[in-house]
Amino acid sequence: MAGLAQKGGSVYTHVRIASSPEDIHAVRIAAGEAGTVLGCDMIVAASDEAIAKMQAGQTRAVINADVAVTGAFTSNPDLQVPVQGMQDAIREACGPDAAQFVDASGLATALMGDAIYTNPFVMGYAWQRGLIPLELESIMQAMDLNATAVEANKKAFEWGRRAVVDMESVQRIARPP
Repeated sequence: MAGLAQKGGSVYTHVRIASSPEDIHAVRIAAGEAGTVLGCDMIVAASDEAIAKMQAGQTRAVINADVAVTGAFTSNPDLQVPVQGMQDAIREACGPDAAQFVDASGLATALMGDAIYTNPFVMGYAWQRGLIPLELESIMQAMDLNATAVEANKKAFEWGRRAVVDMESVQRIARPP
């Protein structure tokens, strides 16, 4: 399940991965059955709909720590987004050590020049942590087949992977002194 609020609303994508189509018995993820949550937008990842899919001991999550301003900000410029409360809700739903928060938007923007690369960065981060049960070659082939900003998406994915291995170096490259 992933979230983006850039085009006027939340987006939830349910993805099931299995060895064969016969192993998939439903399209949508049922309550408490998400194995992995990729939260590219924290507000969406902390929503009731997303939280309902998580279960302690079952779900692991990689969540973009950056909070994108919502439309509510236009009518209330003093709006305070309860970031800590959202993180706490996700941690409670997944279990205290099962959710990781990473400044994916900030790093993707600094490294790639555009926040649009947040999603492949998050995906690379999750893949490197062993949360996406696909071969690297399969993911790279999917990016090739998508045929949109292929090299940039692959590069953002690799930055996400590197962030797992050596976050300090990635941050240093993204934000040099």
